[in-house]
Amino acid sequence: MLTWEYRITRYHMDELAKGEAFSGASFFCDQKGQCFLHDTDTAAAEVIREALNEEGKSGWELVQFGYHQSEMMCVWKRMVSREELPKAAP
Repeated sequence: MLTWEYRITRYHMDELAKGEAFSGASFFCDQKGQCFLHDTDTAAAEVIREALNEEGKSGWELVQFGYHQSEMMCVWKRMVSREELPKAAP
């Protein structure tokens, strides 16, 4: 049986930039909750790509993404073995 572990991360766009100058990222989220990167320069897109790839290198898969007031929130999952799961409290 597959077992999943979940994680939620938040990224503030100013922190992701690490002092690099870029025009910022523009996200558009529709009423269905789907978000799109829109009118974003190459440097901003690269910063976001790097942040997402860092989690991917650790085995995390992005399953949900949201953006609000210069903050990006991501929900991740990865498969774990039963031995890796935290033990339930008695």
